[in-house]
Amino acid sequence: MNLSVGVPEEVIEAIASRAAELIDTRRRFLSKTALAEHYGVGERTIRTWREKGLPGVRVGREVMYEVEAVDRWIESHG
Repeated sequence: MNLSVGVPEEVIEAIASRAAELIDTRRRFLSKTALAEHYGVGERTIRTWREKGLPGVRVGREVMYEVEAVDRWIESHG
């Protein structure tokens, strides 16, 4: 059985807009591998940056990096 419900376009647009706002305001964390790919550098560079103070959050055995915090760190150390 296929049930179809008509939803006004304005409602769909409002939901999509709100979802985009929520996604943009969430903190985005990446692993070392994903962070290296994001910045186009090697994982060794991420390790070197970490040794120099790159901010990260330990989650179990992994260190995760908040993109906005890394951006600020790179700007202040560039």
